[in-house]
Amino acid sequence: MGMMKALLYRAPGRANGSIAQVPWPACGSDHVVIKVMACGICKPAESSHDRNGSVLGAYPCIPGHEFAGEVVEVGDRVRSVKVGDRVTADNSVPCGVCYYCKKGKPAYCEHFGSLGQNLPGGMAEYVLVDESRVFLIPEGIPYEHACLCELIGCCIHCVDRCGVQYGDTVAVFGAGSSGLILAQLLLRSGASEVISLDSEESKLERIAKKGAIAIKVDRNDYSLHEKEMLTRHPRGVDIVIDTTGCAELMDRSLDVLSRGGKFICYSFPTGPRRGVSLDMSKFIIRELSFLGSTFQSFSFDRALLALSNGIVDCGILVTDEYPLDRYFEALDKNLNDNTTIKVVIHPNGKTEGSAEERDRQR
Repeated sequence: MGMMKALLYRAPGRANGSIAQVPWPACGSDHVVIKVMACGICKPAESSHDRNGSVLGAYPCIPGHEFAGEVVEVGDRVRSVKVGDRVTADNSVPCGVCYYCKKGKPAYCEHFGSLGQNLPGGMAEYVLVDESRVFLIPEGIPYEHACLCELIGCCIHCVDRCGVQYGDTVAVFGAGSSGLILAQLLLRSGASEVISLDSEESKLERIAKKGAIAIKVDRNDYSLHEKEMLTRHPRGVDIVIDTTGCAELMDRSLDVLSRGGKFICYSFPTGPRRGVSLDMSKFIIRELSFLGSTFQSFSFDRALLALSNGIVDCGILVTDEYPLDRYFEALDKNLNDNTTIKVVIHPNGKTEGSAEERDRQR
């Protein structure tokens, strides 16, 4: 068996991670081997691998659950794709047999598998995927956009959870990659107004051009954006979605919700304060709802539709692109530069490449 280059964490933490040579994936009868042309850095997941370990992580681990590339090998029972096809893949691998899978709720799978978490992912030259999780990329969508279908799918699932009604006003806290995708989806959801809030003006400028109302957040004085929001909507907005993970911001966001409003927690709380303190009297008196939104499952078809129809423009997300050898430099930039939004890694370079190259390299 040949060898390939991959990002490998032998255990959680930067000291245990390196660009290493690992065995090429062995293609089974129902499998597809994909030459990875683009793999997005998911800041929460990849930073977790680099620190104390991912929530779903199993080590040793090849990270990368957002990827797209070219089919270079298919199993003898594969019929839906062929060598040379441009594809992306759903990273989620529900077990299919647990209580929730049998109820048709695979997102809650009790033995949830995830490429890049507890199964080998796309931060490698090649990745092995079951045929059932592979999707053809529509013409005209570049790899660096198609690799974001997993993230778009998570955002679509979040919009589903919101239950937006025609005429609702929606505020999205955070204009990172998830916040920008959510705002774009919501702009086409029937909402009467979508407000995007962030402390970085360069991010707000991107989504303002798409039609969202941009409001800057002063991290030293949250009352400023709250006053501006309540001036626009004295009774509050109908839906708030938090993508920041800031516990204090989550607490205070309840005060800009209208009666009967919904708060959607999309992001894991981060920073020194991990818990959210909720005044339950507000939920009782004002009949508020607090909802969580978990990982996507079975949303790739809609994600690709949103890309091909122009509902989601990934051009406003991708700010930086790096080769695999510079992965740790790319991750540090993503973590430390607030103007950076989405960083994409190119394990095989940025050219399209040929389906026969794998055999030549062997």
